[in-house]
Amino acid sequence: KVDLPTIFPIDEFIYDIDLNSLTARESKKFKNFVDPFLLVKDEIVTLADCCKELLGTDHPALKKASQYFFECDGGKKIRPAMVLLMGRACNYSVEPPPNSAAIASQRRLAEIAEMIHTASLFHDDVIDRADTRRGRPSANKVFGNKLSILAGDFLLSRASVSLARLRSVEAVEIMSTIIEHLVKGEILQLKLHPENEANRMFEYYIHKTYYKTGSLMANSCRAASLLGGASVPIQREAHEYGKRLGLAFQIVDDVLDFEGNQSSLGKPALSDLKEGLATAPLLLASEEHPELLEIMNRKFCGHGDREKAYQLVINSDGLNRAKNLAFAQAELAIEAALKLPQSQEREALVSLAAIVVDRKH
Repeated sequence: KVDLPTIFPIDEFIYDIDLNSLTARESKKFKNFVDPFLLVKDEIVTLADCCKELLGTDHPALKKASQYFFECDGGKKIRPAMVLLMGRACNYSVEPPPNSAAIASQRRLAEIAEMIHTASLFHDDVIDRADTRRGRPSANKVFGNKLSILAGDFLLSRASVSLARLRSVEAVEIMSTIIEHLVKGEILQLKLHPENEANRMFEYYIHKTYYKTGSLMANSCRAASLLGGASVPIQREAHEYGKRLGLAFQIVDDVLDFEGNQSSLGKPALSDLKEGLATAPLLLASEEHPELLEIMNRKFCGHGDREKAYQLVINSDGLNRAKNLAFAQAELAIEAALKLPQSQEREALVSLAAIVVDRKH
C-alpha cells in the first residue's frame, strides 16, 4: 500500500490548557543559567551564509529576494539554536554515539528549519500587508507581493531538496508536516472560531498557534533526535519540548504586541489589532470585558474599536494571565528537557525556555 506513515504517530494537536488553574509565575525557577547561544556559537555565526549557499540560483532578482532576510542576518536564532541543542542533548542517549555524518545532518536540519521559518515570513508579510520586519522594510515592500511569494516558495523548494539529501524518509515525513501545518494555521487565522464563546475561541487560538509556531519547533526537535538515532521515548520528549516552547514563544509575542514599541519589536506595536487578530491577552481580557467578543468578531474594524480594545486589555488581567500561561508552557518544556540525559546541552535547553519567556523583544 502507498501513503502509509513511516514513523510512529504523535497527536498533532491536543488542547490541554486549564485557564482557571493559572497562577502567578516568575522566572526564579530558571536561574540555573547556561547560555544556549554560546554553546552553538560557531554554528549560529555561519548559519546565514550556509543558508545563502543552499539558496544558490542564477536568477539575480530571485537570488536577491530569497536571500533578503539572510543578508541582514537578523532574527533571534532561537529555532536553529534549539534544534542544534536538542540534537546534541539527545545524542547522549545513543549507544554507540552518533557518527560524524549523523551530527552533520543535525546541523543541516537546523539550517532547513530556519529556511522554512524564513519562507513563512515572506508569505506572512504579504498576507498581513506588513511594512516592516526585523527593524527594516518587509520583503513585500522592497520586492512587491509577487516576487515575495515566489521567494518564499523558492525557499521551501530548496529546503525540501536539502531535506531529501539527508536520506532519511522519516525525517522528510516529519519536516514535511510542518509545511502542511503552516498552511492550516494561516487558514485558521483568517477567521475567528464560529462559536462566540471565550473558552472555545481560546482553544481555537491555541490550535492555530500550534500550527503556525509550535509545529515547526516541535517537529524540528523530533527530527533532530531521530537523525541522531534516539529512541522513540526520547523523540517524544524532544517533540514535547519544542511544542511547549513554541506555544510559550507565541504567547509572549502576543503580550509584547501590547507592551512593546517599534524599536524593540522591529515592527509596529499593536500590529495584531491592526490585522484583526484575536490573541491571548484579548481573549483572556474578554472574560472580564465581554464586549471585547463583539469587537473581535468584527476584527476591530468599527470606529474606535482598536483604541477601546487596547484600553480594555490594559485595564484587565489579560496580560498577566497571558504571561502566566507562557510561563506554564515553558515549565512543561523544561519538564520534557529534564527527561533527557544530563548534559550541558540539556541545561542550555532549560535556559532557552527562560530566555523565551523573559524576553522583551
